Parts: sequence; structure tokens; C-alpha cells
Amino acid sequence: MFERFSRHARIAVVVAQEEARELHADEIRPEHLLLGVLDSAGGDLAAVLSGHGLTAESVRTQLSGDFDADAAALQSIGIDLHAVRDIADRSFGAGAFDRALRGGRRPRRRHLPFVKPAKKALELALREAVAHHDRVIGAEHLLLGVLRGGDPVALDLVATHVAPQRLRADVSALLAKAA
Repeated sequence: MFERFSRHARIAVVVAQEEARELHADEIRPEHLLLGVLDSAGGDLAAVLSGHGLTAESVRTQLSGDFDADAAALQSIGIDLHAVRDIADRSFGAGAFDRALRGGRRPRRRHLPFVKPAKKALELALREAVAHHDRVIGAEHLLLGVLRGGDPVALDLVATHVAPQRLRADVSALLAKAA
């Protein structure tokens, strides 16, 4: 199926794997595919996404909320976790704080598997391309597959910026315009 992916869609899948690693996940989930699309979207799709305020940076911020929640809790007792992270990184090298959280080892570059909902999103991307009479699966189709897959985490990330139905309609209109 990947031979039918456009350049942007292939990049989105590769970026999804990198995002999963950066977020210390053991598998690629739909939210990582969403991040991959946001990072790799070109031209008109990027304009639609940014028009809704849906950017890779905003989604990354939402996904890293656990660190911020911990930082806020520790701040209430006078500990600045952001300052602790900065000092550790300055003293022991960039990423030292995060490596310590993972047991001190550098992340292995092994292949990360796709979870079932992410596989379903890829399958639905193919169906979206067929439904739009497109020969190539683009980043737009991949985004539509993520939306259609209904993963609650991915949909919540999108819904913070725009109603998923609205985004789906806008991306479908973009595909219809391109046809």
C-alpha cells in the first residue's frame, strides 16, 4: 500500500514514527499520524490546518501536558520543574532529563509497530483515496483516515481547534477542488 502514498503522505508516516519516539511511546498511534500529517502538510492542506489553528506545535503541546501538569503540581510546593530540566540539560547534555526518566538509556532506533487504530486509519486513508477517485494516497487522505477512524485521543486533539466534522468537510472540499 505504501507505494501508492504521495511524498507528503510517506513523510507523514516517517514523522509519525519519530514523533512516537520523541513522546516515548512504544507504538505508533493515531495521534502520531496526526502529528505526521501536520508536520508534512504542504500548500493548500497546510493553509487549511493552520487556518483552524491546528499545528504540529499546538498538538505536541497538548500531548506533553503530563509534564506541564507535573510541573504545576511541583510549583505549588516551590519546585520549578522547568528549571530542573534546564539545569540537568546544561550539566549533562541536551535531553539528559528525559533520558533519566526513561532509565538513563538513549532511545533505541528500533521499528515501532502501529497499533490497531493507526492501522485502521491507514486503511481508511486508502478508502478515502478510492472514494475521491484519486490514484495516490495523499496527506489529505491520511488526515481523513485519522478523522474517520474515530480514535478518541486524535479526535480530542483536533476538536480543541476545530470540529472534526468541519475539518473533514474542509479537507474533502480541498480534494474536490484539486480534482
